[in-house]
Amino acid sequence: MKTIITFVKKIICNLLLVLTSIQVTYSLVNHFFYSKPYPDFTIIIICLLIATYASIKREKYSKL
Repeated sequence: MKTIITFVKKIICNLLLVLTSIQVTYSLVNHFFYSKPYPDFTIIIICLLIATYASIKREKYSKL
């Protein structure tokens, strides 16, 4: 049971990481190429990216 929960957490973290990376790329392209900056949107996405990365690191260090 624990391995299933750990596996689901890894999938969710990886999915969040991919989605936030795509959103950061979208936001940067809009900002630099189309001159349509969305600073609030960018800040929220970067916070999600940091939270996902921290969650992955926390899982890695808790296993040691």
